Amino acid sequence: MPTPLTRSQLQRFLSVARNAAQQGGKRALKYFHRNVPIIKKVDRSPVTRADREAELVIRHNLHKAFPLHQLCGEEFGWDKKVKSDFKWWIDPVDGTRQFIRGIPFWGTLVALEYKGEVVVGVTHHPAFGLSLWAAKGQGCFANGKRVHVSKIPNLRGGTLTYGGFRLMSKSYRKKLTDLIAACYDDRGFGDCFGHSLVAMGQVEAMVDPVDKPYDIAAVKICVEEAGGKFTDLKGKKTIYGGSALSSNGLTHGQVLKAIL
Repeated sequence: MPTPLTRSQLQRFLSVARNAAQQGGKRALKYFHRNVPIIKKVDRSPVTRADREAELVIRHNLHKAFPLHQLCGEEFGWDKKVKSDFKWWIDPVDGTRQFIRGIPFWGTLVALEYKGEVVVGVTHHPAFGLSLWAAKGQGCFANGKRVHVSKIPNLRGGTLTYGGFRLMSKSYRKKLTDLIAACYDDRGFGDCFGHSLVAMGQVEAMVDPVDKPYDIAAVKICVEEAGGKFTDLKGKKTIYGGSALSSNGLTHGQVLKAIL
């Protein structure tokens, strides 16, 4: 077991993470609805000047506060020569496709992993003026108000949201379609915004078929500290599984049973 961090340590990490996410999100927001040029990365996914500048702002803030920590970002990767128990995950614009189209469901994500466990996370939604944050054992907050997942026990009376439907295998699509048909309601918000809705108790579960650690590290701890559950789509409690399922906990097994 890793040496536990103190409450004051976690609060300091969280304070820096919140500031970094706010500053990065502010930089990205400058380019929102501005017809920013689009570049295609090697994997054909889009990236913009907003993504890169926002990540640089976040990196500057984190490195200034914690020069010996490892920084791992979507756009600039990480220096593998750096050895540290502390690893910061950065996604400057999670939901770049939405950002490009002027759709506000995108976010700026900052999270700290300590010896294999995510202990601090910030999910900031600049276009909404909404920010969620959490530290291990200290709850999840949205704009300063503590939030909790819903208590709806079954998706027959609840809402399921999902992202990347086109990225799912045919078998997953069929199973997810059947699950959706059994729900009270469904929405395809996708990306970090869907997970934030789970943490705030506004939907019961979020299915995300393709993810990297920087996409989900922050949302994992936010959902868990709100009283929910987070796994990959195979049911493993990890940010390294390549997929994500967050829920209010009560509906988690129902989703996994339906899609596995």
